[in-house]
Amino acid sequence: MTAWVGATSASAAAHTVHYALVVGGLVALAGLLGARLLPAAHRAPDAHDLRVAALRHAAATGTLQLRPLATTPAPVAQPRAGTAVTLLLPLALVSSAAAAGVHAAMGPAHLREQTLFGLFFAAAALAQLAWTAAALQRPGRPSRRLLLLGAAGNAACLGLWALTRTVGLPLDLMGTPEAVGAWDLAAVAWQLVVVGACVALLRGAPPAPGGAPAGWHPAATAYLGVSVTALALLSLSGAGG
Repeated sequence: MTAWVGATSASAAAHTVHYALVVGGLVALAGLLGARLLPAAHRAPDAHDLRVAALRHAAATGTLQLRPLATTPAPVAQPRAGTAVTLLLPLALVSSAAAAGVHAAMGPAHLREQTLFGLFFAAAALAQLAWTAAALQRPGRPSRRLLLLGAAGNAACLGLWALTRTVGLPLDLMGTPEAVGAWDLAAVAWQLVVVGACVALLRGAPPAPGGAPAGWHPAATAYLGVSVTALALLSLSGAGG
């Protein structure tokens, strides 16, 4: 009887952690989506907004002054770094959070198989959410160490997944390969995006010191909406991992 009560308590605690991770991941993705779709009038003005407001005020009050054209050619803009922070970094952030949602959702099912599997899925979800949060703290672009961690960690998850779907796991952990499910394919796709984006950022030009991206590329915003929809549909479909 005591053993049954202990097992029930452990299962309840595991499900509580699972749902907390799922809700946390969905809230994080919804927050990212809301920040992208929030009208400009309700967002804090950035440096560009302040410059535009100053020019409009000067034009309205008749104090606008025209500066003479520079005699030296203006430096050619380098769009690569701008694309990195407005497209590649958002893709990595969204994909990492979405992959964390998959690992959180699949945790209880694997916990019923083996405690070690459930702990791994919980750790993977927490690690991917922590990486997303750490990358969001950088004003321009994450450090090389953080990008390396993102690429290496997700590549390791992909390698382990491929092993479990082809030959199983050693030490009698998984004698036969598991079948591939919809959740698997979604997690693999998102983790591949994280690895690709991190590698591209590592190979790209360094960002300006202290520079913050002006905003997300429209493709990144669309990708965020697609990822949120995909997670919601997978959750409602009852598809297996």
